[in-house]
Amino acid sequence: MNKNLEELTMLRKSAFEIADFLKDNPENPVSLSLFLLRLGIRDAGVEDKLIKKTAEIAFGADDPMELTVEDFQHEFHKIASQISDAPDETEQTIYIVTWIGQHLFPRVYPIAMNF
Repeated sequence: MNKNLEELTMLRKSAFEIADFLKDNPENPVSLSLFLLRLGIRDAGVEDKLIKKTAEIAFGADDPMELTVEDFQHEFHKIASQISDAPDETEQTIYIVTWIGQHLFPRVYPIAMNF
């Protein structure tokens, strides 16, 4: 293994350890980028697409508080197939919407808390 790859492997492992220490979960999302990486998503553009789609759904709704996790889940799955669209597997979508609400669009946070 070359030196650069070894360093990247160590950095990745460190990032996961830090997220675990901070109790990374859907109620306390630490890093959207790291979460997507854990899902096996390597395309950096996916994060931007998810953020854009979240804003589109939330700000385009007549009553955002009536939105359901499924409204986001179906659209997120179209962006990245690694994001489950199964009705009993909503944790991924909750994580994403909560993180976006906490870090980018405060108006989205109450929607996530309503799921």
